[in-house]
Amino acid sequence: MHFKKAALVLLLLCVAFGTVVAQGAMADIKPATYTWVAGGMGGGWYTVAGGFANLVNQKEPRITIKVVPGGGLTNPIMLSQGDADMAWGVAWLDKAAYVGMAPLFKQPYTNLNSIAGALSADRYHLLAAKDQNVTTIEEFAKKIKNGEKLKVAGPMTGTSEFVLIGNVLAYYGVSFDMIKKNGGTFTQAIYGDMTSLYKDRHVDYALTCVGLPAAIITEMSIGRPSVLMAVSDACVDHFASTSGLVTRASGLAVVPGGTYPGMANDIQALAHATEILVSPKMPEAVVYAMTKILNENKAFLVQMGASYEVFNPKTTALQVQVPLHPGAVRYYKEVGTIK
Repeated sequence: MHFKKAALVLLLLCVAFGTVVAQGAMADIKPATYTWVAGGMGGGWYTVAGGFANLVNQKEPRITIKVVPGGGLTNPIMLSQGDADMAWGVAWLDKAAYVGMAPLFKQPYTNLNSIAGALSADRYHLLAAKDQNVTTIEEFAKKIKNGEKLKVAGPMTGTSEFVLIGNVLAYYGVSFDMIKKNGGTFTQAIYGDMTSLYKDRHVDYALTCVGLPAAIITEMSIGRPSVLMAVSDACVDHFASTSGLVTRASGLAVVPGGTYPGMANDIQALAHATEILVSPKMPEAVVYAMTKILNENKAFLVQMGASYEVFNPKTTALQVQVPLHPGAVRYYKEVGTIK
């Protein structure tokens, strides 16, 4: 009996001590506003950042987050140079920025920390009209090598997807320029225009990177029988090891069967994960609070977008591409995610 009472007292003391530690970790927060550079206004990144900013302010009123437009390529630069306090990041681009990987970045941008990785995964959708008789990117590349006049829509210059998809084509021995040299067309377009071009048969291929399920891919597939061109195991492994894209072992390098009309089987695809970056100068207590709120409110993220279902608080600290902020480290040590 005495043993049970002692155990109960010990348990209550541990709970109380844990509460005091958590409260103490956030006691030093001073009211302030922080700038979060996200994605294009009205896009997914911008919307989710705004939603999370509101959640943080509700949970911790001393923290105010102002969301401003940005992009995957520019965000790590702005953050590292002190033009923002937080940023959405594309994991492979953050890695490239941190080490100064040419030709994307002219120098290393090392003033970067993270609070969580693999929040969501975007797949590289390499869509082809079914009448083109291709099912893999290798077959698509073979058409280019054979000099066929293909009509292709792709991302805009200056975007991360333009760079990555260009690298994928190079891996298979072809390029955007080869399409044009063959007498074909390579039309760079934003999402809305790409959809119209494809549905109206001005192009037969659409190359882009979006989350699942992507409304533009659904719309294009309904309007015209289509297939997603698969990439090889070797291609996934290559870009996972050299560029920081997701691995096959992660289970994310796939578009599940049934995601889009007429595509009943799983299709292997390249994918990148997203992460949240913060400035190393942000107060430790503030980053601790944000990390805690993020990890304890996965359901909120999933409400903002189905692609956040892959976010796993038990592993997120291990899936970042730049060093964790000390405030994030403190939280993850408290919950036992890292030692």
